[in-house]
Amino acid sequence: MATLTVLICCGNAVDTIAAACRSVEWADELLVIDSGSTDGTADIARHYADKYVIEPWRGYTGQKEFGVTLAKNDWILILDADEEVSKKLAGELIELADRDIDRYDMGMIPRRNYVLGRHVRAWSPDHMSRLMHRGRIRWVEHALHDQREATSPDRVLWLKGWLEHKRVSRAGFGDYFGGKRMDDRLTSIARQMHARGRRCGWFDLVIRPRMAFWKMYLLKWGFLDGKFGLLIAQKAAVSTQLKYAALWAIEQEERTGLKKGGQPDLKE
Repeated sequence: MATLTVLICCGNAVDTIAAACRSVEWADELLVIDSGSTDGTADIARHYADKYVIEPWRGYTGQKEFGVTLAKNDWILILDADEEVSKKLAGELIELADRDIDRYDMGMIPRRNYVLGRHVRAWSPDHMSRLMHRGRIRWVEHALHDQREATSPDRVLWLKGWLEHKRVSRAGFGDYFGGKRMDDRLTSIARQMHARGRRCGWFDLVIRPRMAFWKMYLLKWGFLDGKFGLLIAQKAAVSTQLKYAALWAIEQEERTGLKKGGQPDLKE
């Protein structure tokens, strides 16, 4: 078996952290970085972890980068606190010898996502860059997720076993379909888009949401899941429309000089 560290970054994940830790009990090291849980997550994590560290939240990428520096092994599997390594994926990783994995810089892993306890067919395979050699990758900034790139595209291992995302989560309707959480996430993405030079046009507001719906409902086979598949496709359309609406609002803030709180930016 290849020698690797599993890194889990968590924060108030009491309903999922035990399942995440149990799914990687075969690993050489389990390292848990807690951003300050107050719900019992810490007690569970300490029970399973070889190393448990409390570190204030540094952002999606920063927290993972910090954790990587504390790992005792160069090869690291990054796992979110609401994810599990499936038995098939665990078997693949256990069968990898050090000499086999050393031919690669990074591994891409497909992920199965769950909403309200149901697998979302339209979101698969959702490949994630979670297996990495810390000296052979480049970190990519993203508003909501941590991403990595291999130093050479030819040195990427494509695994077949799944990560299971939110399979045992108690997340409810508001976590997926609306509310402040969605607003904050979409605004963060829009601000990153704006910083990278993207601007909102008619096509983005009128056509892109419809494209997102039909992609999820037809091209990704969402229609096979009945009303559930329809809701997922509608969620994609609404999220796309609101993301570009947020981008448009940011453009207006910049043009009119309005601050985030809606007050004019008065200059002497």
